[in-house]
Amino acid sequence: MPDRLPVSVLLLTHNEAARLPSLLPSLDFASEIVVVDDCSTDGTAGLAERLGARVTVNALAGFGPQRTFALERCTQPWVLWIDADEQLDDTARAALVRTIAADPTAAGATRAFSWERRTWFLGTRIRWCGWRGERVTRLFHRAAGRFDDAPVHERLQVNGATSHLPGILEHHSYDDWDACRDKLIRYAHAGAEARRRAGRRATALDVAVRPIARFLRMYVLQLGVLDGGPGLAVCGLAAANVFLRELELWADGRGRR
Repeated sequence: MPDRLPVSVLLLTHNEAARLPSLLPSLDFASEIVVVDDCSTDGTAGLAERLGARVTVNALAGFGPQRTFALERCTQPWVLWIDADEQLDDTARAALVRTIAADPTAAGATRAFSWERRTWFLGTRIRWCGWRGERVTRLFHRAAGRFDDAPVHERLQVNGATSHLPGILEHHSYDDWDACRDKLIRYAHAGAEARRRAGRRATALDVAVRPIARFLRMYVLQLGVLDGGPGLAVCGLAAANVFLRELELWADGRGRR
């Protein structure tokens, strides 16, 4: 085993025991894997520890705050943040190793690096629906990056330049229907909470119109129709997410949360 690179892997988990045996060994180039677990009930925390990760259990109070909590526990000059349903392909992994080997102390001018992300839905690659050519910044200098406090769809904020690396970050977010259903409900509530914090409210018109607008944008304007049945399902789930989000905000305004 070669010397490990000065990289902290930042990983949030919740009931991810099925994914960890393939994910964590693929990150063996890193000096540490920092796992913050959201009170899993499937043995995720114990399994992560047995696979070599340093684990802290912390109840999720929003993805942005949870990422910040995890970042505070990282010790290496570089941080790779990744989700349990993502993996670097061989080209992306090799690019990361070359990048860190060239600048192990994070002293260079580039403060962060991105990859193309390729998303799969129930075993089928989604090429359109607004996901085509998606790039995500996942490797950064620890001193130059911070996460915002968004409850969902948190963003990494980098003080400095970002460059693109070759390779693909494979994203298998929706392996089965149970995962689709659970994420739909969880993300809709988190989205409502984010808008609530921003002082947003919803009317009955928002409940009626916004889901349709989301569906038409993804299915027609972003060519989700070209992804066939899986594309239709992805766009329908996105519209349902917006419907539940707006419905929760509308119910708030009527005292019926």
